[in-house]
Amino acid sequence: MQTNTRHGDDGRTLLLSGQRVWKDDPRVRVCGDIDELCSWLGVVAVDAPPERPELAMQVRQVQGELFAVGAMAQLNGCLENHPQIRPVGGKECGRIERWIGALEAELLPLDGFLIPGGCRAAAVTHVARSVCRRIERDLVALARNADAEGAKALLDAVAYLNRLADFLFVLARFCNRIANVDEPALSLPDVR
Repeated sequence: MQTNTRHGDDGRTLLLSGQRVWKDDPRVRVCGDIDELCSWLGVVAVDAPPERPELAMQVRQVQGELFAVGAMAQLNGCLENHPQIRPVGGKECGRIERWIGALEAELLPLDGFLIPGGCRAAAVTHVARSVCRRIERDLVALARNADAEGAKALLDAVAYLNRLADFLFVLARFCNRIANVDEPALSLPDVR
């Protein structure tokens, strides 16, 4: 496959449906944000605590699943003509919830608001979490403009992204615990 095709030089790109759209199309924007998230997750996987190799493997698994979310966005959730794309939804949400539970079992309960930061691994994971939340919001907008079937598929992907952002939040906390770094907490002013 040739990398330099010049097909996008006019400001348009080709979707999986075969439709050429402007590069500022909301579906293209979601795919670009997924690319950004996958890139940040690559850093998260590299920075994951080496004593817990399953964490990097979990992050790599998510990177693969995000490609399906991008395909779902490009196709407005309608996958009927694309059987090779397996939608992301409930099964994956349940798996991520188990990951969250396993990490939370090793953390102290959260008793306030955290400021993203701490060790490098935690800080990078928080960046990935915030990009994930942006994609979640943008997918909601796509779902609101899709037909009923497409909206349901896209909202399943929204649920997946919601769980993923939660997982990344807990993973950031876990990275700080493993690194023995205090979590930066927000000090609220006394308004008495």
